[in-house]
Amino acid sequence: MSKRLLVIGGGSVGVYAAREAARLGAEVTLISEGEIGGRATWDSLVPSKVLLAAADTILEARHAPYRGVPVTVADVQVSDLMERIRQRTHEWGTAQKASLEKAGVRVVYGVASFIDAHTVRVQTPQGDERQIRFDVALIATGSVPIFPPSMKPDGKRILAPRFMSSLASLPERLIMVGGGVTGSEFAYLFRMLGSEVTVVTDMPRLLPRADEEVSQALEHAFEQMGIRVMFSSPVESVMATPGEVRVQLSDGSVLEATHAFIAIGRRPDLSRLNLEAVGLQPTPQGVPVNEYLQSQVPHLYIAGDAAGAPFTVNRGWAQARVAVRHALGVPVEPFRADLVVEAVYTQPQVAQVGLTEAQTREQGLKVKVLRARYADNLKAQLLGEREGFVKLVVDEATGQLLGGSAVGSHAADVLAPLAVAMALGGTLESLASVYPAHPTLVELLTEAASG
Repeated sequence: MSKRLLVIGGGSVGVYAAREAARLGAEVTLISEGEIGGRATWDSLVPSKVLLAAADTILEARHAPYRGVPVTVADVQVSDLMERIRQRTHEWGTAQKASLEKAGVRVVYGVASFIDAHTVRVQTPQGDERQIRFDVALIATGSVPIFPPSMKPDGKRILAPRFMSSLASLPERLIMVGGGVTGSEFAYLFRMLGSEVTVVTDMPRLLPRADEEVSQALEHAFEQMGIRVMFSSPVESVMATPGEVRVQLSDGSVLEATHAFIAIGRRPDLSRLNLEAVGLQPTPQGVPVNEYLQSQVPHLYIAGDAAGAPFTVNRGWAQARVAVRHALGVPVEPFRADLVVEAVYTQPQVAQVGLTEAQTREQGLKVKVLRARYADNLKAQLLGEREGFVKLVVDEATGQLLGGSAVGSHAADVLAPLAVAMALGGTLESLASVYPAHPTLVELLTEAASG
């Protein structure tokens, strides 16, 4: 008899989990609060990536003379960008919904909350209630942005990712509150689209999770773009007036601009699930899970943003695969966070997999650090994108690959083979013995390993 598997959450991770479970023979029900695809499709990830693609196109045009083909870019039309966002979100959302139908997944729309360890109540959009019984469940309810009372977006002067599909115009002067992944990506894209941008962060550097050298390289690139960055500058409040925004810092100083953008973090979205009914206590960081994504209630699994930071879709997919297979008794290796490539889609792009150099030092590991420069790579020279580097961290005694960082064109693609090598237990020698096609940016890995 197949197991009744319940997926709570209709975002990218929930859709992935439901399809995987159906493929493996489970009887699958998915509960989605809104449109299939979730916040990532309709409000944040897809709209932001459309805007990032536009920003990258403008930057590509600037590099075009290095390639012997000068290109002129016309003025950016916000209406065209908004139409492109509408097209892509609709296409991606429709494709995800169709994939569930094809897999035979039953979809129920509404907000789920637990009654007991094997029953949920669903409040439907029509105001009705229904109960669903299950054998195992996977919670994939995503995350929500953090907005202190003194920094509430209004979609007009004070912006946030969820308002990107309804912009009436581009900000003339923008203050970005936050220097993490979201803040850095939007600072870059708005600058490329023509806005004057100032980043204000309470941290001493951009991208605090990244390798410090990588952060410094991005900071230098931002400076070259004309993006001003103010470090160690906590924001007390953001207030809008009819004609401007005023951002007050903790030292009492005030910054003024036409718009502000709030990007100070996210938290798992677990508050409406009534997890206490099954003996689980959610925290701002999520619910503790083991290496198979099981909570303390063994038949309840959590994946994606609901399982805690870092909040990336590929990490959620990897967790969902492990959780579903384990829940259905299918052999699977434990989830390995060190094999998830994290990317920041600025230009230069930033990527990380495994341990950073600083993390190995904190753990008392003796390591070798090897580097390769984009400037010495033929493909980078042909593209006119010479800024950046790849950095490998290797166990000094065994040569085991422990991690890597990259900053430069297509950095996330460059590090993907490193993740595969690490998954297979690769060493520095095994990586150095692989010769990608020439010329390619992936050669940077071989060049670093051979160094």
